Parts: sequence; structure tokens; C-alpha cells
Amino acid sequence: MVSKQTFIDRIKKEFPDAIENQTKSYISFQVKNRKGKLQNFIEINFQNKGIKIAILSKSLHASDILLFNKKPDSFGWTLDAEYFIKDENSLNEIFPFINKSYEFVKGGNNSECYKVFREFLAKFVNQANIYNSKDIKIKRFQKLDGAELIYPAVTIEDIPYKVQMINSGHCGPKNGEGYIKLPYFGYQLNKIDNSWINIRCGFQRFKLTEFKIVKWYSNNPDEDLEYKYLVKDLELESTAEPNKILKEFYDNFTSFYRKEEMKDVNMLENINEYKNILLQSKNLILRGAPGTGKTYLAKEIAKELTEGHEEQIGFVQFHPSYDYTDFVEGLRPVSNVDGAIDFKLQDGIFKEFCLKAKKNWLYSHKKKDDLEKEKKSIAKISKYFANMEFPSDKLYTKRQSSFIITEIDENYIYISIPENEVSKNAKLKIKDIEAMLTSEFQFEHVKEITQFFNKNNATQEFSYYLTLYKMIKNESIQDEIIEIDNELKNFVFIIDEINRGEISKIFGELFFSIDPSYRGEKGSVSTQYANLHESDDKFYIPENVYIIGTMNDIDRSVDTFDFAMRRRFRFVEITAESQLGMLDEELKDGAEEAKLRLRNLNAAIENVQELNSHYHIGPSYFLKLKDVDFDYELLWSDYLEPLLEDYLRGFYKEDETLETLKKAFNKTTSEEASQSDKSDDESVESDDADN
Repeated sequence: MVSKQTFIDRIKKEFPDAIENQTKSYISFQVKNRKGKLQNFIEINFQNKGIKIAILSKSLHASDILLFNKKPDSFGWTLDAEYFIKDENSLNEIFPFINKSYEFVKGGNNSECYKVFREFLAKFVNQANIYNSKDIKIKRFQKLDGAELIYPAVTIEDIPYKVQMINSGHCGPKNGEGYIKLPYFGYQLNKIDNSWINIRCGFQRFKLTEFKIVKWYSNNPDEDLEYKYLVKDLELESTAEPNKILKEFYDNFTSFYRKEEMKDVNMLENINEYKNILLQSKNLILRGAPGTGKTYLAKEIAKELTEGHEEQIGFVQFHPSYDYTDFVEGLRPVSNVDGAIDFKLQDGIFKEFCLKAKKNWLYSHKKKDDLEKEKKSIAKISKYFANMEFPSDKLYTKRQSSFIITEIDENYIYISIPENEVSKNAKLKIKDIEAMLTSEFQFEHVKEITQFFNKNNATQEFSYYLTLYKMIKNESIQDEIIEIDNELKNFVFIIDEINRGEISKIFGELFFSIDPSYRGEKGSVSTQYANLHESDDKFYIPENVYIIGTMNDIDRSVDTFDFAMRRRFRFVEITAESQLGMLDEELKDGAEEAKLRLRNLNAAIENVQELNSHYHIGPSYFLKLKDVDFDYELLWSDYLEPLLEDYLRGFYKEDETLETLKKAFNKTTSEEASQSDKSDDESVESDDADN
């Protein structure tokens, strides 16, 4: 029998660039596909009798499949070829096939893709001919025997295809001739406009004889892409290498996906670059002209660094009235039970975010056994209070003193003591009860609690702690699933328009803590309200917290960073040109004209004496074209002109300069723009001469 470690070591040796990924039920190994994303090429399930693996069946020859247990197509499995390894011989036998799966994921075996595509087409044509007979009438919502077999799930080179074999009414042309939308297969090109690249089927005498490639939008007719292929020319029943016509069909069919894929790869590369900068620097500022998509980019970087977990991402937008109490901590008015207004110390958005990250940091450095005990304690506390109505019924201490629980929050249990003439109210720390439940101690008396918390004298609250400890301890959580997650996670806090607030006042003493070299406990500080804290714990920014800020250098409404704060951040400029790619996806066929007008306008802005590239117009403004039905005049008058008027206010010949910028914006060819620039220069020279 092959041991677990032997098999793992063999995988690592044979595939040194593979990345191990452990789940609750299996171990997988991943490698980057052609999109640059990690994808499984093998899944491994260790069992008592041996090792069960799953690899890609589409990477194998038809004869190879006989060695495997093949899962049905209808399940849509990616790794759908299973094999059971019992000994060294079967291990050696299977490794060449694991290699095929590995190569297929990396995209290095295109010939196999052609073969898989041919096999799929053969199956599709056969099924279309069966279910397109003139003798078959499919009634609406009729369920057919074996219907799951006529919707083959297929993914080729990471492209998932939707396959529609029958209609809810009639499949194919009623007269058996011509093209029809059903049956068809294809893939989604873009989710935003719901566009698809589909294959339409041509019929003669109820037999599928021809394919053509079309582009389909949810609200528009088919766009014929002028690619047509006769079924007979594809040689679908051949066992030889796929012919040139089939390869051409496949390449043309998937080329549209490849173009979209490259956009994704380029965007991913940019985001990865910024992500790596952030990992190195801890604090990053994305600076650039208005409308360059800095906020969008910041969110994408955060998603990449946190693997898309929104609870690990914080967001705030600074403005001139934003202050320390909003960001770190401050006194907030609250209403008491009797209706009176009181003030309560509350954490600000950033401190609250950091405390969540700190919790993860501490968890990641704990042993799983200790963490399990802690989680069980928390589960017992939650279960005990879950069904309690507040104020609670009377509870009694060991000496029969009564008390009532009035409310609880994340940190405290608030109690009322009616019989106490001196102190009617008290609050108990939830974390103290957690500590008691997690410990190995058995608390029977108040003095034991006193010793546990290293206090010289017992306090009145300890008697209430003892009562709750005993009641909560008896809670049963045997049926509860305790998930132990001690993986260290990244937390990203985004500050939009960071320079629009008085940043030094907002951060206060955290000015020291945000320095990358003082992250963690060594950067601990006492906050401005430390004297109101019930403990002496200092605040710090955990090492797993990263900060992204966005800013416009030209924003005149606020002061810029002071130099001491500025050196704590790394600045990266986001140019309008670098973000033009966002127009392709959103504007489609209108993107090229928008790009040209944008470039012409920005070139003209740079020619204005007191302006520079910081005053460029970003592509986000041109996304508004969809809202104004591509009316460029309306885009200019309602969005661009007011901004440019702000730029130029107080300038010499303000109106003439604005008109020059409008001319550049309205030029729709490079030649026109060049001629316009020359004439504008000549006009300026003649004006100077006249003066």
C-alpha cells in the first residue's frame, strides 16, 4: 500500500511548480492555466484501502478512459476521471495520465483540445439528428426519458459551454430545411451586456449539415460573424488527428473568448503588480487625474489580496468634516433605559476594523487545540443567551443575592442588582467568562476567581461571574459544528479621497502606528480617550492590515499631506491612458471613438500653459456615454465643460481656451486633431502679434 506522504512527495517531485491545496475532504494540486489563474489538475482522497484520485478526462485519449471510472457528463464535473491506487505498480501506471491532466490545464496540449472538441461535435450532431426527426413532436414542458443525456456538460480549455439540445416546443425547422436557433451551443462572452458566441445549426431533410458562428445579445438579433462549416468537412467520425478545417473552426470559435481572456489577464497583471507593491509597503496611495478609476482599482486590489472576502475589506471616504472620533474612537450620545441621554465611548470605523484583523492575527498564532477550546466557550455563551429575553428573570448567586441581566453587547453583560443599596448596576466582561470557560480550572468559589485573575481582593462582580460560569458551563454543544479557522488573513482598508480630510488630525497618534516599520505591538499607542478605557491595553495596527488611499492632486478644496505623513505611504500614479481598457468592456463598438476624443482632449489640456497631466480627464467620465445614448454634445455640456470651467476659472482668455478644448474633444480623427492643433497655435501667435 502506498503511504500518503510517499504519494505527496512524488507529486511535488514530478510537478515542482504545483501548489498544494488542502480542503476538509481532499487534497488537490493546482497549477496556473493560460489565464494565469490557479486550477486543479488532480484531486486526492486518502482512504483506508488506498488512494482515490480524480483527473481531467478531457486530457485523455478514448482508450485511456477505459482505465478510469468516468463520471457522467451531465454532472458537469471538471475532474471527472477517477482511479484507485492500491500499490506501487498502480502508482507508476497512473503518473503519465496525471501528467496529461497537468499539461492540459497549463494549455500546452492543444491537439487534445481539438480531439475533445471533435468528440463533442460528433455527440452533438448525433443527438441533434435523433431529436430533430419530423416524427418527433415535443410538447411544452414534456420530460423525456434520458433527457439528462441530451444536455451534455462540456468545458474545453477552461471555457464552459452551454448546450441546448431541445426546445420546450419543437426542435429544429418544421420543414427540415434551413437554420434554426435550437439546437445550439456556445459560451458567454460578457456578463454585463449578456452577449454570447453561439453556434447555429443548418438542416437539410431534418439532418444537421452545417454550423455557423454568431454573436447573440439578449435584446438584439443574431450578428452573423461569417464563419460557416459543413459537418461532412469536419470528419467527426475519424480517429486520426483532427483535420485543418476542424482546427480552424475551433480556433475561430474560441478566438473571441481569447480576446476577452487577454483583457482579463492584462488587468490581472496590473492588479497583481499593485498588490505586490502594497504587500511590500503596507500603505499605498493611488493618485491621478479625476475619473481614472482609482476607487475601482483600489477595490479590485483589495479583492485580490483578500481572495474576495468582503468581511476583510473596509471602506471610508474622507471629507473636510471627518474627524478622529469617526475614525479612531470618541464619545457618542446614547439613550438610556429611562430615556435619558448619556455619552458612551465607541470605536471608530478604522479601530473597529483593526480589532477584527487583530483577532485573526491572534487566532493564527494559537494552537488548534487551544483555539477549539476557545471556540467551544464562545459557542456555549452564544447558546446560553440566544433565547433569553431581556430583562431576564431573576438569577441568584451562591449566597442567594438576586440580579437581573438587562442587556448584552459584543463585549459586556449588563446587570441590575435591585437589592443592592450602594450599586444598582454592574457590567461583566464577556471575554473574562470566555477565559474562565476555556481554562482548566474548576471554579467553585469566588476566591478561585480572585486567584485566576491575579487580584488581591474579591469584588462584588466575581459572585455574578461565578453564577453565570456554572450555568453556561452546563450548556451542551455536542450537536454544534465547531469550525476551527486559524489561517492568517489579509485585511485591506480603503480610504477614498484621502486628501480631502485633515489627515494628521484624523489619524492622531496613529500617525506613529501606521508606519510600516511599527506595525504590530511595537507600534502600540495610548489613544486620546485612554483614560476612559476600562483596561490598560494599548491600541496598535496589526501586521495583517493594509491601507489603500486614493487622491486627486489637483483638489483645491483641501490641503495636501504634510511631509511626515506623506513618507509613510508609497505613491503610485494612475494615468488616464493606463485605464483606457475600461472603455472596451463598457462601450463596445463605441470605445474607439471615445478613446480618440479623450486622447485629443487630454493632449489639448497639456498645451494649456498652467495645466499638465494632473488635469487630464479620466475614462470614467466617458462611461457616462451609455447614460446619454452616446450623445457627445450632452457629455460635453453636462459633465466635461463644468469640470474644465473649474480648471480654467481666473485664467487669461478663459473662454477662448475652453473653446480650444472643445474643438479638440470634437475631433474624431488623429489628422483632424493635428490640423486643429496647428490652427490653434497659429491663432494664438496672431493674437499675440495683434497685441
